[in-house]
Amino acid sequence: MNKIYFSFVFLFFGCIVPGDFKNVFDPKSISGLLLASVGNAGAFECKEKSNTKSFGNIDQILLQCNRELASLDTSFLANLNEQTFSNISFTKIGNDQLLIQFDPITSDGCYEVNLSSVVSGLGETLSQDKYPIIIDTKLPTVNLVSYLPITDYTFFTARYWDFESSEPLNQFGLPSLSGKLAPFIVFRSIQKISDTKFRVYFETNFKSNEPGSITFGFPNANDKALNVVTNTITIRLIGLVAGPTLNFGRSEFDAFQNQNGDVIAIYGYNSSAEILRRGTNSFQLTNPSLPEIHRGERGLMLDGKRLLITGGIKYSVTTALNESYIFDTETTSFVQSGSMVEPRHMHDIVKLPNGKVMVIGGIRDYTPVLPGMYFTTLNTAEIYDPSTETFTQLSNRLKTPRSFSCSVVLNDGRVMIIGGSDGIFAPKDTTEFFDPNTETFSWGPSLPTPVGALKCLKLSDGNILIYGAQLSNLSNATMLYDVSKNRILTVANSLYRREWSIALELPDGGVLFYGGAYRYNTSEPSRMIEKLDYAKSNSFYEMGMSRVSVSKHSGVKFSDGTFLFLGGESGGLFNQGTDYYGLIE
Repeated sequence: MNKIYFSFVFLFFGCIVPGDFKNVFDPKSISGLLLASVGNAGAFECKEKSNTKSFGNIDQILLQCNRELASLDTSFLANLNEQTFSNISFTKIGNDQLLIQFDPITSDGCYEVNLSSVVSGLGETLSQDKYPIIIDTKLPTVNLVSYLPITDYTFFTARYWDFESSEPLNQFGLPSLSGKLAPFIVFRSIQKISDTKFRVYFETNFKSNEPGSITFGFPNANDKALNVVTNTITIRLIGLVAGPTLNFGRSEFDAFQNQNGDVIAIYGYNSSAEILRRGTNSFQLTNPSLPEIHRGERGLMLDGKRLLITGGIKYSVTTALNESYIFDTETTSFVQSGSMVEPRHMHDIVKLPNGKVMVIGGIRDYTPVLPGMYFTTLNTAEIYDPSTETFTQLSNRLKTPRSFSCSVVLNDGRVMIIGGSDGIFAPKDTTEFFDPNTETFSWGPSLPTPVGALKCLKLSDGNILIYGAQLSNLSNATMLYDVSKNRILTVANSLYRREWSIALELPDGGVLFYGGAYRYNTSEPSRMIEKLDYAKSNSFYEMGMSRVSVSKHSGVKFSDGTFLFLGGESGGLFNQGTDYYGLIE
C-alpha cells in the first residue's frame, strides 16, 4: 500500500482504544456546570479549527471556543499532558482560541489532550475536557512472518501461521481466504502474541499433492486509528505434476543440466542418451546406440555444455572400463576422450576449483557369482585435464580403499570423501580430505554409522547432508557434516528407510526426500515423500504420496526451485515416468 495520509479527527464521544492511551485525570467543576446551564443557551466547548493535515509533521492544533476564555494556567496544562505529548505548550490567542503545540508523533493511534483546567470567563468548565486526536500517518499492512511454508503440503494436520503488522493493531480477526487451496483449510483460533504479532491456527485437508495457491485478506483487522488493513498476501504451495515420459527406463544413473537448463538422461542400464530441452514437453533420443556401458559409470558437466562420462562396466564382464567420453549436450555429438590409468566403476567424480576433474576409488573388477563373489576396491585417484583430455594418477593414495562412497568439494576447495565399502557389504565409518594444493590425503571425522552406497548433498550453508545409504546396517540415519565444527552427527532419522533415494534442497531451506527403498532390491520402495526441517526443528515430516513407488532414480533442480525426478525402479521394473515437484500450476 503506497498511499500515506494523515488526519486529525476530534470526536466528543472519546477514543475507542485500550486504556494505555487514556489520561485518568478528569476533574469537573460543578459550579461551572451550574453557571453554564443558567446563563447560556449551550454548553461551554471548544472545537478544532485549524483543519491541519500533513505527512507525519504533526505539531499544532488550533481550538476555537464558543466562550471567552479566562486566564490559562499553561504550566498546569503542560504537566497534565506531558506523559502523552513531548514538549507540549498551550497559548491563548485572542479571547476565544487556544493553540496547542507539541513534538511530532510518529506512532499512529488515538490520543487525548487533557483540558481539565480550561474555564470560560464565567467560570464554566468544558463539557468535554478530554479531546480525542486520531493520528494516522500511514495505513497498516500485514506480513506472513513464520509459517509452514510453500513446501509444507502435509495432510490432516494442525498447523499455524504467524502474522506481523506494520504497526500496533486494535483488532486482528480471522483472515479471509481465496485461491485454489482455500476450500481445504479450516481456521481454528487466533492467539495474540503482541500488539503487532498474531498466530492463526488452522487445519489442512488437502486431497492431493497438486500445486496451488492461497490468498489471505484482512477485512477483520484494523489499526488504533480504526483503519482497516487493506493489503493481501498470496502464498503458493509446491505440488507434484506428472512430467514427460522417458524413451527408456533407467536405473542407478545421474541426470544432468546444461547451461540452457536442458535435462540430460544418459546410461543407467541403457546405452543411450535423451534430452528434455527447456520449455519443451518431451525427451528427444539423441544417440540410440552409445558405446556399451551396463552400469557404474560416473559423469559431470565440464562446462555449460560438455558432459564427461567415465568408466563403468559392461554386462557379463568382470573388469571395469577405463574409457571416458565427451557428450556435447547442444550438438549431441559423443566422442571418446582420454583413458583412465585404471579401470573403474562405482567410483566418485568431482570437479576441482581449477576446472580439472578428480576420479576417486571405485571397483576394478567384479565377479557376481557365489561362491567366488568378489570385487577389488581401489585406493587410487586420478586427475583429468580437459584441455589435454588426459588422466594422471596421483602419487599419493587414499587412506583406505573406497567404492560406493560419495565425495563433495567443500567451499575451501578441499575434497571430502565419505564412507563407502571395501569388499562385499563392508560399509565404512571413516572419511578423508584431499587437498588439491598439496595433492595429499588426510583423515577426516568419523561417521556415527558405517555407510556405503550413500549420497551427499552440499547445502546452501556449506554443510554436507549424508543420506540414502544402501549398506548402512539397516539404519534410517540422516547425517550432517558440520563444516565449522569439523564433525559429523546424526541430524535426524527419516520416518522411512530410503536407500537409493534423492534429496534436494527446498526454497525454504528444508530438504525434500523423494523415493528410496527399504532394501537394495526391494519391490516395495516408499511412496511417501518426506521433508527434513533442516536447521529448524531438524525433524522429518510426511509430505504426502508420490504417484509411484520408486528407487534408484535421479533428480535435478531448476533455477526457479522446481525439481524433476526421473526414472528409477518400481516393483522390480524400470520406470520411464518423470515428475515435477514445484510451483507449476
